[in-house]
Amino acid sequence: MTEKLTSRQVLAINQIITSPTIEEARRRARISKGTLYAWLKDETFKLELKRQRDEIVGESLNRLKCAMGRAIDGLIDLMASPRPDLRRWVYKDIIDYAFRCIEMEEIESRLESIENYLGSKSGFQKKSKAN
Repeated sequence: MTEKLTSRQVLAINQIITSPTIEEARRRARISKGTLYAWLKDETFKLELKRQRDEIVGESLNRLKCAMGRAIDGLIDLMASPRPDLRRWVYKDIIDYAFRCIEMEEIESRLESIENYLGSKSGFQKKSKAN
């Protein structure tokens, strides 16, 4: 996709992704407001910006998933703390997280049942998780 973009557009996308604000990105890329906002309306530019943002989000989520095991182990280790107040908070957190997971599984199951019912009645097509 980047072959359809100019080198200035590629630089602008990089700056948008790495800058705290769109204005800061514009200054770093050394382009005018009019140019940047015109590019933000361009379909090729928007698609590449979205693709790169999605890639960053995906990588971040993968890092969080990998760290989750360590975080859970850390919580479990804190259950043996000599401090009763800390143990109480850890117990509460673990119970809260467990209930949230159970609740999400129940919601997903109920939603799947609704989608299946609607699909059987009207040809309703549910979105796949890959989309």
